[in-house]
Amino acid sequence: MIVKTELITKVWEKVNIGKVGRKERLRKEDIEKIINTMFDEMTECMIEGEDIRIDGFGKFSSNIRKRRKGVNPKTQEPLMYPERRVIKFDVSVITDKKIKGDKKYERVQG
Repeated sequence: MIVKTELITKVWEKVNIGKVGRKERLRKEDIEKIINTMFDEMTECMIEGEDIRIDGFGKFSSNIRKRRKGVNPKTQEPLMYPERRVIKFDVSVITDKKIKGDKKYERVQG
């Protein structure tokens, strides 16, 4: 698992490759501000019920799960779960191929 500070450091390193000097390089604080702003905007969009599609990465869908019946496992007492918003992520075909790699299947005789 990677935490946000590690993500910021990785982005900072990749953005500043080949750049020399204080004026040419971006600061980690700037990268952190950009990443935080992006996450805040994505959160606001999902709160408003908008979907977010990032080409080459995937799609975040915000759906409402209907109210439903349930049972408390300890007491076996019937419950009603309230309606709530859930987030679903569908990975893009490009990202899926990068993650899985180009594995070729062989025919097995038997």
